[in-house]
Amino acid sequence: MEPSRFEVFKQASKIATRAPTAEEILLAVILIIGFIFFFIVLPYWIYRKYKEYVAKKTFYQLASTTYNLEPEEIDFLWNLSKEFNIDPNLLLTSYATFQKTIFRYIKKHGPKNLELISRLRSKLGFNKLPDFVPLSTTLDIDLYQPVTVIIGDEHYDGAVIENNEQYWAVAFIKVEPRHLRPGEEVIVSFIRPNDGRYIITTRVLDITRQQGQLVARLEHTDKLEKIQLRAYVRWPVNIPCKFAHFPLKYISSGESLEEIISKLEFYDGVIKDISVGGIKLCVEEADEKLKKINEGSYLLVNFYLDDTPFENVICEVVRTIKNPFSPGICYGCSFVDLPKQYQQKIQQFIWEEQRKIIKLYKEGVA
Repeated sequence: MEPSRFEVFKQASKIATRAPTAEEILLAVILIIGFIFFFIVLPYWIYRKYKEYVAKKTFYQLASTTYNLEPEEIDFLWNLSKEFNIDPNLLLTSYATFQKTIFRYIKKHGPKNLELISRLRSKLGFNKLPDFVPLSTTLDIDLYQPVTVIIGDEHYDGAVIENNEQYWAVAFIKVEPRHLRPGEEVIVSFIRPNDGRYIITTRVLDITRQQGQLVARLEHTDKLEKIQLRAYVRWPVNIPCKFAHFPLKYISSGESLEEIISKLEFYDGVIKDISVGGIKLCVEEADEKLKKINEGSYLLVNFYLDDTPFENVICEVVRTIKNPFSPGICYGCSFVDLPKQYQQKIQQFIWEEQRKIIKLYKEGVA
């Protein structure tokens, strides 16, 4: 006799409401974990591995074809990027990233692979930093950079004579400190052209003598304090120009600019450097009128920057530079109300020139 529908429902209710056994719970957990692993974790892991494989293959091709790196050198850079969680491509293209990463590597592992690092720096064009690019670590400091070493309240003149992955060394010029010892903390200060003044606190690793000079070997650091000396980057140029003294009396005369310009006496000059803020204007031979132009005077200047004409630019003379051994004179000038489009053109010009220089450095030409 078949059970009634009520009995079937009653039995089903008992099964549905009873607590699951330990075996059933374990089986359910295993099934859930298996589902997560096979449908979420495993596909994601495979995707990550595939993505890493593609990135590694692309990196190896770029490093070998564009930079002519050997497999050992490429492996080193790839492992470096993984260890310090850095985009490997930046190690090929960014001077600052390369230097900071090498600095961290030396700090962590000591003087290992120094010859390999030296080869990489040479092949990547990272042997010297362009003047307008800020320093990132003391590894960037140029040889023969004049410095001032501050020990307590005393200041000593010196110059950087060595700079490698292990240390940088300063030779003292003229006066030597008498009681400088390894482990002592010193302050090194210097001015870098087109960049700023740097103040570095570091530790003396060793004291030695080279060719009769006292030399302090200093610990590398990436803690650099920089003081910006100029509001704008000045870029060296050699641009012919026409200029005239622009007396202030003409501004209040009520005459039009065309009428004023017709009364001015123009001279030939050469712009020796330019920035968004001003120019350095020089003449080879200065007559008595030009020699009377002093700080606070105004000039009207016309010149071309690339193919862009800069017409009737008014400048204030903030400095006169006279050479007693030359009949010429130079004027340090700041622009007065320079139109926005001119400012943008100058900035664009400097950026393009900087890119060209960086490219030359990377190609080993500059």
